[in-house]
Amino acid sequence: MMAAIAGYFASSTLSVERSVVVYAQPDDVFSYLADLEDYQAWSPWQGERGHGDYIVGGSAYGVGQRAAWTCNDVTCLPGTQEIQVVHEPEFVQADLYLDGLTAKATYALMLSETADESLTILVKIDLDAGGFPYVQRLLTFNRKRAMQSQLDRGLSRLENLINEEMKD
Repeated sequence: MMAAIAGYFASSTLSVERSVVVYAQPDDVFSYLADLEDYQAWSPWQGERGHGDYIVGGSAYGVGQRAAWTCNDVTCLPGTQEIQVVHEPEFVQADLYLDGLTAKATYALMLSETADESLTILVKIDLDAGGFPYVQRLLTFNRKRAMQSQLDRGLSRLENLINEEMKD
């Protein structure tokens, strides 16, 4: 009973933010955020062996584009994503459904204000921590660590893609 009461007062949203700095222009990176076909190459939700099936539908690009995927291993989170807002070349917002949980995602690009021409790619996930009986809200520390790890792996893949693209 006490756990349910404590959980009631805990936040109903688990927010996780991760970022990576790359040396590229927003126009070179934005399609990885706003086109779910390109997103597949770096998706934080894929496992070590990639996704199982990955299907894109709806709009051809941007708002209304949807993706659904299955998983081949335990390091993958099966789910769906639908792009809701695109503000090119600054940010994309999407609705996510990850392994049975709803979430909101924001993918943003921020140019450095220094002369080094770096670009920060920021990913923020607001995951629904659950409602009644509220106890699951008390267990979010493990979920937060796992989500940080997923985002770090995805951003590392994206950084590698961009670095390879910049070499060409």
